[in-house]
Amino acid sequence: MARYDFGPPRRRRSPVGIILLLILVLLVGVLIYLGLRDTEVPTQRIEQDVTNDILAR
Repeated sequence: MARYDFGPPRRRRSPVGIILLLILVLLVGVLIYLGLRDTEVPTQRIEQDVTNDILAR
């Protein structure tokens, strides 16, 4: 038994849409990673002489 298909032949979809979607998802993932990264710098003690020479005279 032969099967006849009179509809239009199926065309393969272009992979451009999927590639753009993957790039977008990757970009959003990188931005989220950079936003949630711990970038806090520990505090450091700075000692500086704050004597006022003008008032000392």
